[in-house]
Amino acid sequence: MPWGNPGEHHDFEPQRHDDGCIEVIGFTMTSLAALQVGGHGERLCQCRQVVLSTSKAIPMQVDGEPCKLAASCIHISLRNQANMLQKTKRRNSMPLLNE
Repeated sequence: MPWGNPGEHHDFEPQRHDDGCIEVIGFTMTSLAALQVGGHGERLCQCRQVVLSTSKAIPMQVDGEPCKLAASCIHISLRNQANMLQKTKRRNSMPLLNE
């Protein structure tokens, strides 16, 4: 798996959700199809922002719908980060206050 474990890429830091880095992964047509059965792409870099330039129209998906994106320059960066909340598990040994 490309993220979480640097593996043979010793120049990559282990992935963390709070490090402010974007993990850039590349896919071939074969590796993209292999995702369905547990495959993965090739780790390209870790960075704080990405500029993706295309010289011709490329197929993509928006909200799950296929479309073509004209030649363009796409800027990707982290904007905000939100903390996630998780409901704590209720202990059977502690009664609820309203019982």
